Parts: sequence; structure tokens; C-alpha cells
Amino acid sequence: MNFVVGHNRDRDSYQVPAALAEVSVLDTFVTDYYEGRGFSVPTLSHRRTPLIEPSRVRQSFGAFAAQLPYEVKRRISRSVDFPTVLVEARLGATIARVAAQKPEADLLLYSGSALQAFQGPSTGRRILFQYHVSPQFIVDTLSSVDELAGTRPWQREAEVLDPSMQRLHEEEVRLADSAICASTFTKNGLIRQGMGGEDITVAPYGGPPAVRTIEDPARGEKCSCLFVGQGVARKGLHILIEAWRRACLKNADLTIVASRLDPEIADFGRNVPNIRFVGRLSEEELSRHMKVADTLVLPSLIEGFGLVLGEGLSRGCRILASSHTGLVDMGLPEDLGVVVDPGSVSSLVEGLQRIVDTYDHRRSYREALFEHSERLSWGGFRRKVRQGAGLPMDTGHTAAVRKGE
Repeated sequence: MNFVVGHNRDRDSYQVPAALAEVSVLDTFVTDYYEGRGFSVPTLSHRRTPLIEPSRVRQSFGAFAAQLPYEVKRRISRSVDFPTVLVEARLGATIARVAAQKPEADLLLYSGSALQAFQGPSTGRRILFQYHVSPQFIVDTLSSVDELAGTRPWQREAEVLDPSMQRLHEEEVRLADSAICASTFTKNGLIRQGMGGEDITVAPYGGPPAVRTIEDPARGEKCSCLFVGQGVARKGLHILIEAWRRACLKNADLTIVASRLDPEIADFGRNVPNIRFVGRLSEEELSRHMKVADTLVLPSLIEGFGLVLGEGLSRGCRILASSHTGLVDMGLPEDLGVVVDPGSVSSLVEGLQRIVDTYDHRRSYREALFEHSERLSWGGFRRKVRQGAGLPMDTGHTAAVRKGE
């Protein structure tokens, strides 16, 4: 049993192909760029993992080239859209060529770039990794849960603007034998698309090891809240700004770290007390913000999971997030993980008030947060991926590997 895996960039920290590599069933990993495989780009030196040897990687130069104009433009404007459809099509073409050369291999491919290989001559299983929510489910959800829809001309999502994304997805789901996804919300989208629930494995994302500090830099009289993500309506940022405005919290502040920011949302948040906007940060800078923050806030209307949840938890952040995120799959107690209704300003106001009312400036709950972070490891995610791929239970080999997790 050998697998071809394909996805763009360093998505999910390479944990899906790594799940197969660590039990020696990864035949080929197809991606746009992988450090150590051919040409080298110094700014992308992080694009690799010790679990995957470069010799197992096939690069898609077409997908890599399609992203270059975006990388240049985003340094000028934080509202530039990623060329998803073009990139995935070029990556999918490379994946299909590799799969055709290995017709007996099983395919574990990310949604968006799986169709061409699924349509090919492969005799192995076709497993879809649904990393994001189904396109039509996104369109339907955005039109039904957003209390502030139409308040301003928020930037529209690619799935709304391009119906072809849904048609491609329909074909991927139709041809897939089964699917793996990271959250119950994403699973619901696949079921709505027609896939049987019994054919879908939910593998909640993990996160980095807990980052404990000898001296807590976050102690203070104010409850510091943090939002990290794209500053667009899909993430519920406009809902958060309005909820913060209405809540009138006197003992809290909010930092919004947005790598991409809808100008309408930026204007909407102007002059709202105790909100600070920050642009793209390095990993080190973002880690410092998380260590200082008491609570990570992710009120998404649409979210495949929300990798930032595990990252915040590992830095000792409580979590406030909507039920359309992976928080519902993390198993946190209610005092550490507050779930709110997506798109509801009043629900988010209540959640924020609860967070501030239970704030302890000593942050006595941090140790419990670190314990949950250790439980929600990447190793656990990889085991669930293997389960979804139909691999046997872990052997002594993978148990030995996990000692270092």
C-alpha cells in the first residue's frame, strides 16, 4: 500500500503526507516547492519537514510560478486575493501526471487539485482531503447567518464570485471513495454535497508543543484579546468589531492581526475604542502576541478548522470561537473554550463579556490550557489521518516515532 499525496504550499505543516511517510507508505508527495528538492529559495527555507525526504517530493513549477505575482502584490496591498483556481489547476495537472505513472498507488489528494488525477487511470483508492468547506456550503452559509450582510459592500469570497469552484468540487466528491477533513463543520458540507457520513473521517488539527515561559509576560489588569487571520467577512471580523463596539468592555483590549484586510472592514473598525490593527507578522512576532494575549478570538462564519486555535492554545490562550470552527472538535471545557453562534453580534457580545468577567490577571488557568495543548498534538492528527486512509492501527514503529512529539 503506497500513496500519492498532493497539496500546495506548506499547508497544515505537511502533516498529511508526513502521516504516511512515518509509516513508510508515502510514495510521492506533489507540491509547488519543497526545500532541498532542486532549486533553492532562501525565503522558503522553512518549506520542509524531517519526516519527508526530498527524494519523495515532486515539484510543480507551474503552480509555483502562478503564485509569484501574488507574492509581489501582497507586499503592496493587504487586500490582494490568492489565485486559488489557477494554482490548483496547475498543481492538479502535475499530480495527474505523477498518478498516471503509478496507477496502482492510492491517492490522498487535497480538494481543489484532486480532480484531474481522480479522472485518471488509477486503480487505487481515491481519498479526498477536504481542507476547506464545500464551495456551495460556503455560499449558502454566508447568505444565511451573517447579521451584518449588506451593511457594507464587504469583499466577496471567491466561491461566491466563481461558480466553477463548486462544479469542480462536485466532481471531486463524486469520484472520491472517501474523505478526511479536520472539523465537523467541514464534514457537514461534504454530507450536504452527497457524501455518506460513514465515508468521512474527522481528524481535528493538532498544534505545536506547549510554549511555557518561566515569567508570564501576559499578566496585567486588562484582559487582552487577539484575532489572527485574514481580515474578511468570512472570518467574522466585521461581527467582532460590531460586538466589541456594543459590548463597551472597560477592562479589555483587542489586537487584530490581519495578513489581508478588507478596506471596508478597516474603515468599519476605525475609532472603535481599544482596538488596534496590526499587519502581517513574522512567526516570532506572532508568538509574542499570543503569549501576551489572554484569549484568542475566532468568530468565523466559515472555517475549515482554524489552525490558529491550536497555535494560540499552545501559547496559553483561552479560546472564544464560533461553532463553525474546529473549537467544537477540540474537547475544551466551557471555561477555557467559549463557543458562540456564527454571524450573531449578540451571541459574540455575551461571549466577550463572559471572557472578561472570568479573567484572572494571574492567568491561573494557563497550566490547564497547556495540558490540553499537549493532548491536541499533531501526532494525534496524523494517527487520525492514517485511520481515514484505512491503515492498520499504529505499530511499535510509530509508537517510537511519537516519543519525540
